[in-house]
Amino acid sequence: MLRLLLLLLLGLALSGPLPSGVESAQILGLFGHPGKSHFDFFRPLFVALAERGHNISMYSYFPLKEPMANYTDYVFEGMPLLTDFVDLKNIEQQSDFLGIPMKMGNFFMLHDWSLRSCQVALHSPLIAELLKSSQRYDVIILEQFANDCLSAVAHLLGRPVIALSSCAIMSWHYQTLGTPHINSVMPMNFLPHTDHMGFIERLNNFLHFHIANALHKYITEPATDALIRERFGPGLPPINEIVKNTSLMLINQHYSLSGSTPYTANVVEVGGLHVGPAKPLPKHLQILFDESDLGVIYISWGSMVDPSTLSAPKLQALLSTIANLNRYTFVMRWIKKAMPENKPKNLHTFEWLPQRDLLCHPKVKAFVSHSGLLGTSESIYCGVPLLVTPFYGDQFLNAAAVVQRRFGVIVEFKNFDEHHLSRALRTILDDYFAMQMKSSTIAFRERPQDPLKLAVWWTEHVIATNGAPLVQSAGNNINWFVYNSIDIYICCLVIVLLCIGAVWKLFKLLKWLCSRRNVAKQNKLKKQ
Repeated sequence: MLRLLLLLLLGLALSGPLPSGVESAQILGLFGHPGKSHFDFFRPLFVALAERGHNISMYSYFPLKEPMANYTDYVFEGMPLLTDFVDLKNIEQQSDFLGIPMKMGNFFMLHDWSLRSCQVALHSPLIAELLKSSQRYDVIILEQFANDCLSAVAHLLGRPVIALSSCAIMSWHYQTLGTPHINSVMPMNFLPHTDHMGFIERLNNFLHFHIANALHKYITEPATDALIRERFGPGLPPINEIVKNTSLMLINQHYSLSGSTPYTANVVEVGGLHVGPAKPLPKHLQILFDESDLGVIYISWGSMVDPSTLSAPKLQALLSTIANLNRYTFVMRWIKKAMPENKPKNLHTFEWLPQRDLLCHPKVKAFVSHSGLLGTSESIYCGVPLLVTPFYGDQFLNAAAVVQRRFGVIVEFKNFDEHHLSRALRTILDDYFAMQMKSSTIAFRERPQDPLKLAVWWTEHVIATNGAPLVQSAGNNINWFVYNSIDIYICCLVIVLLCIGAVWKLFKLLKWLCSRRNVAKQNKLKKQ
């Protein structure tokens, strides 16, 4: 009996105790954005919290496939899910200005999506029932992305807020979090730059960062405030003040990919949080992989891009490249339209593929991707070289980081032809490149603490401390003028100018005195 008791206590110790002051917490999740790839990053945190005994009330578009204890789904309706809707023919029409990437179109795309999803979520009967409920939550976890309207719901509930971001921090959230943005080493989300930028890149970064902030301030925030007033009436603070009450932000970033960044303590990197334990491949894929000669190359452009909208010349270029690498087996996510009749025999298409498990299979040699952050993280974790073709959003930023860190190569969409594709694939299939890439993934895989456990710890810390007030940055309540010490620079400049003026006047005085002395001497000599 004593031995059984000891084993039970040991099991409880290994599972990890809850922090002091945290028992079974009531956790509310608010996710009004209908993007599946975003929620695929968030879900593992809530599942882990439920497994630790916390009660999860999840408001989103993405219920669990199988119910689990301590996890209750409340499913929004009224918005189409953002899956398989991006038409690649529209992407082909985008262009740069004098060779300089101009990506502000991404802002307006996000602005439109976010306002529509915001209106649907705010007017959902689920939100009305939530606000009427007597249930008291210990913490509210929500996504901060293009629009933060659900922060108004959190404000009405009056509980600590943890924000999640499935990508790098959006430019308008730096000030609300009080965390610094250093233009010369921190590229904004929409740009194909890294932390090593020349003058033109830094200028482009500066313009995009501040233009995006201005557009968000003068277009998105007023529109959001109007939606909130329409739903809840007047009296609530403006949304840019509400979001400043965010206790913590967990972001899908890690220095091994995005570079070392000077975040404040209330911003925590948990990149790779979604990369869970490996599972065996489905039998039909395992057989296919076992029969492969030189290995498998995986092709997927994520859940939002419809691959069947690839233009005929670009599709033919891809098929020809695959046919020329006939000793490799290609597996590709493909939906809707049938493949052309000249589809190579070594290409196998599926509507769905278990991406994380597939990438970590030893037979997989390369990943042809759109450089979405979830797939990029999984590929780096598994040590699989990438061929990336970014289309929109933060994919340009991720692609630039992939190349800089030597995790892969870029083929821009305008260069998506047989020549560029074949050359890029042969580069990353080279044994030396693959070996070098695998050694570079050590920093991503080996950390002091698993990112999921780190996210769970911080969530429970915010609950235990009622909002983690000690990690808050004073910078979010200081205006831009003071935050950047512009007043200090002006003061120092005035002092320097006064000193220069004083020295100049002293010089003029000494010069005048010297000239008077010389005149006096000359007059004295004349009298003699």
